Amino acid sequence: MQYAKYGIRVNTVVPGQLHTPMVEVRLARQRTGGDVETLLRDRQSRIPLGFMGDGRDTAYAALFLASEEARFITGTEIVVDGGMTARCD
Repeated sequence: MQYAKYGIRVNTVVPGQLHTPMVEVRLARQRTGGDVETLLRDRQSRIPLGFMGDGRDTAYAALFLASEEARFITGTEIVVDGGMTARCD
């Protein structure tokens, strides 16, 4: 709030489970012995929207916050997780 008087807005983008190259290369090896399909199916089953987002989804949220359309938004966070946080289980 200390920077609002200068017209500086401070917001955050909080990404959830996204499909990234690390998921297929590293996480699959660590969690499912390299079985990428099983890992993706398990991760996707927990997401209310039914699919995993990717880096574009996080980027679009950041672009929105940087745009004039978000000119009255400050001190908040946008959670980009397909509804996982709202699921609460």
